[in-house]
Amino acid sequence: MQSLFGNAPRWAEWLTDTAKPPMVIATMGFGAGLAWLAAGWRSALSVPLAFGLAWLLDKGLRAVIFARRPSADLVAVASASSSSGLPSTFGLVYGSIFGVVVFAAATGRSANGLRALALALIFAGVAARVVLGGHWSSQMVASVLLGLLAAVAASEIANRLLMKEGAR
Repeated sequence: MQSLFGNAPRWAEWLTDTAKPPMVIATMGFGAGLAWLAAGWRSALSVPLAFGLAWLLDKGLRAVIFARRPSADLVAVASASSSSGLPSTFGLVYGSIFGVVVFAAATGRSANGLRALALALIFAGVAARVVLGGHWSSQMVASVLLGLLAAVAASEIANRLLMKEGAR
């Protein structure tokens, strides 16, 4: 990927920053907006819950797993880090936030277009982290899948809680 995009393209650095404070707040807002457009307010409320679950997964897994990040001996590394490469915080954040949109219970052309946009954002983010030498592809895939799992769980929790609340 580095031969295709270069070692540290600006777009990849910028995209990486969107999963870090303070920009992650705007990313959550954007994700919630997409979720609202795709499936309504319940879906939008699932986004911060999914993010919270991803944060818990990140903290919990980092306490028990240490996986080496790419080495500067093997690939160009834009910013060296001694932290674990698995899970990828970026993968968890993007998988959870945009995963809510991907799995939104909605149909129609606009919902499918929003799902495609959410998937494109996830794939672009994965490419950015790999291009920057921040993670191996396998670390990103595993982290995004965990983020998507957080999105599904958050959506289910929100739907059950809000359905009960609405029934009262």
